[in-house]
Amino acid sequence: MTYLKKIFLVIPSFLISCSSRLYVENYDPINAFLDTQNLDKRREYILQSDKELNLQALRIFNSGEGNQHITYPTDSIDYTDGLFVEKHWKKMYKEYAGDTIKKYWKKEDFPHYNFILEKGTGLTLKESFLRKYKDSRINEMIILSEPMYYLLSKNIF
Repeated sequence: MTYLKKIFLVIPSFLISCSSRLYVENYDPINAFLDTQNLDKRREYILQSDKELNLQALRIFNSGEGNQHITYPTDSIDYTDGLFVEKHWKKMYKEYAGDTIKKYWKKEDFPHYNFILEKGTGLTLKESFLRKYKDSRINEMIILSEPMYYLLSKNIF
């Protein structure tokens, strides 16, 4: 009987420890970012419900693919606003680049915004999507990835 009790305790613990979390519990950093963008909370915006892959967000920050930081000698603009630190970049890349699990935004993630969720990726290139909103007053679309922390969790992307 004692052996059976141990099995009932070990198996659920093992299953819980193996399960991965698909959603972050708190999207306050994303909502804080949206606040800095001065979005009118009464207006409607289109939000791509498919979260952008971390690799795409990393590529945008890095100006290219992979973990090597890309700079162009002919371009004097620092698109990272001076945030790039190679040691922290490599740590962030290693932590987030391998996450390829498909995740989705929900309306509840953004309680203060009036987002219309649209499924799919690359929506602005799809004719059906363009036709659907052609004559509407909605002319802005937002694409967001999961929060990613950088520089000792002081900055988020």
